Amino acid sequence: MPAASCRKRGHAMSDSFTRWRQEEEQRLLATYSKFPFALARGEGMRVFDVDGKAYLDFYGGHAVAIIGHCHPHLVASLTRQIGELIFYSNLCYLPVRAQAAEKLLRLLYPEMARVFFVNSGAEANEAALKIARRHTGRERVVAMQGSFHGRTIATLSVTGMDKYRNAFVPTIAGATDFVPFGDMAAIKALDPAGIAAVILEPVQSMAGAVTAGGEYFRALRDYTRRHGIALIFDEIQTGLGRTGLPFAGMHWGVAPDIVTMAKGIGGGIPVAACALTEQFTAGIKIGDHGTTFGGGPVACMAVKATLEVIEQERLVEHARAMGELLAARLAEVPGVADIRGMGLLVGFALPRPARDIQSAMVAKGVLVGVSVDPRIVRLLPPLTVGEDDVDVLVRALKEVAQ
Repeated sequence: MPAASCRKRGHAMSDSFTRWRQEEEQRLLATYSKFPFALARGEGMRVFDVDGKAYLDFYGGHAVAIIGHCHPHLVASLTRQIGELIFYSNLCYLPVRAQAAEKLLRLLYPEMARVFFVNSGAEANEAALKIARRHTGRERVVAMQGSFHGRTIATLSVTGMDKYRNAFVPTIAGATDFVPFGDMAAIKALDPAGIAAVILEPVQSMAGAVTAGGEYFRALRDYTRRHGIALIFDEIQTGLGRTGLPFAGMHWGVAPDIVTMAKGIGGGIPVAACALTEQFTAGIKIGDHGTTFGGGPVACMAVKATLEVIEQERLVEHARAMGELLAARLAEVPGVADIRGMGLLVGFALPRPARDIQSAMVAKGVLVGVSVDPRIVRLLPPLTVGEDDVDVLVRALKEVAQ
């Protein structure tokens, strides 16, 4: 966001912020439009800028701060791990890696048998696609219009947003069939014989918190199983309790063959994972895939500690209750419409464009997200969000909506 734009929107720029903004802009590749502040620290539901101003975080660093910022258990666990062993590769067995995998499998769909740790959501999705094509011996992938699966060439090729995919043509999207999300007839119209996988997000977060009904997911599971097609759930934003159950498919009694996770899985440490059923584990042999940093000790300690907090603080159940409360309280805001999503992945519209709402909320010390849909404001708060936090959010939205 240019300096003039910050002034226009009423954000006073301190000398400290101006310095750090200039430092970044002189040295880093400009790929993001940024908030008009520089952050120094975080604690719980709040982050603090270099001038000490607090912001209530209903964006969660894009769904990453799932147990809140700098949770004491995560900080203590990482501090201990860094003092013992920062890194060694997958050439060695690591107790902390085994412990992280065990805890993750315990939370996952019961059908999941093995885990592969990587570094990002795009990398997890690439691994899932690679495994699906190897297992089925087929090439084509069915993906959803409006989907987002990453920014690498392979994951852009299954991303159903032209804005992102067409900026880097040619991709390998020639092997992808894009169909409307929730339209089972569109999938059945394709020849199943050449389809390796169907990949989808149970809730299309970047599209504006869009989802489909349980009947669709159950029909899709039946169809893919009948035709030997891998069903891949990209739960990078919906996993680990955000929707009010550990994973989104559990709402409909549907388990995929492969599920990918990232964002909050490490509480803010870069780490991701791909989990698969025993059936899809078959045929994967040593040398078929690999990663240098995936599954390193610090990353795995972050996974282990984050899952411990989720379990000990009963954050899945808390997310379900707070999601219901949040939806009810949003309905109190004058002009609010089209409340959507699941649990603590929520979208809604106001009469003003979402980016205007976002900017006005920043000025009030509350962070919210936007989406590809210019109408939809997104909320992706830590699962630790409380009733008092919702009060602050709703009060600010009522002021902005006037």
